[in-house]
Amino acid sequence: MEKKNRLLWVVFALLFLVMLLFTVMTPMIKDDFSYCFSWADVSRVRSFGQVVDSMRVHRTVTNGRVLPHGIVQLLLIRPKGLFNLLNALNAVLLAWLVLRWFRDLEGRWPAALLLCGIFLVWNEMPGFGAIFLWLDGAVNYSWGLSLFLLFLWPYGADWLGLPRRRALWRDLLLLPLAFAAGAWSENGSVAILFAAACLTGLTARREKRLSWQPLAGLLAGLLGFVFLMSAPATAGRSAAMSFSVLAGNLKTITEASREALLPLYVIFALLFALCLLAKTDRKQLILAAVLLLAGLGSLAAFVFALYFADRHFCFTVFFTVLAILILAAELVRAGRKTLPALLLAGMSVLFVFNFVLGALDIAQIYNASLRREAAIQAALAAGEKDITLEVYVPATPYSAPRTNDLEFDPNLWPNDSVALYYGFDSVTGVWPGE
Repeated sequence: MEKKNRLLWVVFALLFLVMLLFTVMTPMIKDDFSYCFSWADVSRVRSFGQVVDSMRVHRTVTNGRVLPHGIVQLLLIRPKGLFNLLNALNAVLLAWLVLRWFRDLEGRWPAALLLCGIFLVWNEMPGFGAIFLWLDGAVNYSWGLSLFLLFLWPYGADWLGLPRRRALWRDLLLLPLAFAAGAWSENGSVAILFAAACLTGLTARREKRLSWQPLAGLLAGLLGFVFLMSAPATAGRSAAMSFSVLAGNLKTITEASREALLPLYVIFALLFALCLLAKTDRKQLILAAVLLLAGLGSLAAFVFALYFADRHFCFTVFFTVLAILILAAELVRAGRKTLPALLLAGMSVLFVFNFVLGALDIAQIYNASLRREAAIQAALAAGEKDITLEVYVPATPYSAPRTNDLEFDPNLWPNDSVALYYGFDSVTGVWPGE
């Protein structure tokens, strides 16, 4: 037990240090500059009251995700060092929340599967930097993952029959947690509410009764989702309800999914088939299937959206990875350890190459950000009002800016937000070396 816990602490410590370093090296980009200012009056946000007023207008003109974006604005009041620390801590929290699903395994398997999950996410997550390292993106996506897993745990534990401490205060705490989970993200909230509803129905069918706690949590989550989707700005961010537009969106998402998700689905299918042959715990197989379907539901939501980006794979990839780890844990419990061990070995080799390339790319963007900041400070000292800045050119998905972080037209966003942040009249983006 001591060796098992010691190895887990090593994994957590390394995860914290790596995520802290990479977050420190990720500069502010795009939305980060915009959220420094109030949506209500374009003043620099300095207090909680301004955030409340800003998010009230944000809900009307931009989108209904006022909880994550309100947190973003609060973080931007303080130096970025606070976010750097909290983001690294969230990575550890997220790893611990994943570990809870298979911590009962003997020996070093909990640490081994946790490492496998970390490697899978690093290797297979499109837009990793935008999801885990970029301030606005991390709060919306990776911090949302932690919230979703906290919300889902009671439902999964009840379905699996896992012992957990029951108390009235815990049941009541689920309600605001559920509301926040429902109001967090258009596609992520759909996925987690679907999973919770499935597990509630399955548990009620097995036990032939429906407890009030999970039902109350679901209702609170649905209220949160209604709050999110009823924002006046939400209607303007949906795709046109025509067959050609929706079919085109479905084709785009399917092609992107085949390119990005095929390895994960193949791994899931192999593990699921082997679990069936080994006659492992049926409840664990159903849980894994529910998570897989929840991830697919997260993608399906974008059929009705205006656009689709790499970071929108976040919840689908993560729930699929969690489903894979649950199946791998079942094989370990059944004594079928070969495939989980091979999966860990294969992901480890791929991780080494991707980690080196990703770290170098993050360092390259960090170095470019230092040069940019020096140029900005020099221009400010010289009293210049217009400035030309080199755009960041990332080479991998591990850097936060996946496309140009600045436009070549100074009148476009986010150049206007960057100019306002630093006090310039205009900011123009150019290719490096021009």
